[in-house]
Amino acid sequence: MVITASRRLRFAIISVSVWALLCPNTTAAQNDLKRARTLYNSGQFDEAIEAATAMRNKPDLAASGTLIIARSRLERFRRLGDPQELATARQELRSLNPLTLAPQEAIEWQIGLGTALFLEDQAGPAAEIFKAVIPSARARLTPPEFEKLLEWWGGTLSRLAESLSGDARKQAYERFRSDVSLELERNPLSAPATYWLVVSSRGAGDLDGAWNAAVAGWIRAGAHQDSRQLRSELEVFVMQTLIPERAQSRTGQRLDAKSTMTEIATLNEEWRTITTRWAGEG
Repeated sequence: MVITASRRLRFAIISVSVWALLCPNTTAAQNDLKRARTLYNSGQFDEAIEAATAMRNKPDLAASGTLIIARSRLERFRRLGDPQELATARQELRSLNPLTLAPQEAIEWQIGLGTALFLEDQAGPAAEIFKAVIPSARARLTPPEFEKLLEWWGGTLSRLAESLSGDARKQAYERFRSDVSLELERNPLSAPATYWLVVSSRGAGDLDGAWNAAVAGWIRAGAHQDSRQLRSELEVFVMQTLIPERAQSRTGQRLDAKSTMTEIATLNEEWRTITTRWAGEG
């Protein structure tokens, strides 16, 4: 039997409505979970913890509530720096069995593990967890959630590379650049991938490539809703890190040498000219 799109929609609505009538407790439970998730996603972590704590009295929601509490405490640790928040989040994550979680929650649990490890300055293990979960997360997370995962992953790889020295550091950045380039090919408008391509190119020693990626990313960011934030982050990195290093590589002199200072001024002016032109100012 062929079911048209409109009939499928009506069938879905009827099915959900009938299920709600037959299983009111299930519907109420899902509403509780949705509310706690909404509070977490909106950054209201205290309220999310309160709502999720109430879910623990319901066996079918206890694990979901524990996961939300753990991730909310990780975010509170980031804001407040209270080590007890991190310790409690770790305990909550340890208490969960990922095999009993829903598929998306199993992904969120892994992201929680990676986040906790990153906050414990364990960049290597955190990077492994983030990298392993990215393929499944791409299919299940919403675009904003997946972008946040890429941000964590990029920050972890950057910290890991910075902890190394010599050839090991350069090789780590080259692998980082290769991985983030693939993400940018999948989504050229990804803000984290755009930013981390610039950072990884610079770390790999390709200063001209980093410059080109920064200019391209800054211009392309005009299509983003959050273009101001991405453009601001790119500009800070270019002005404070990339331009001085690029100028010094061109002159072969110290940063405070006159020739290097002149080259810095030239590159600053070039950046300002390009960004002003594409911002439609002046």
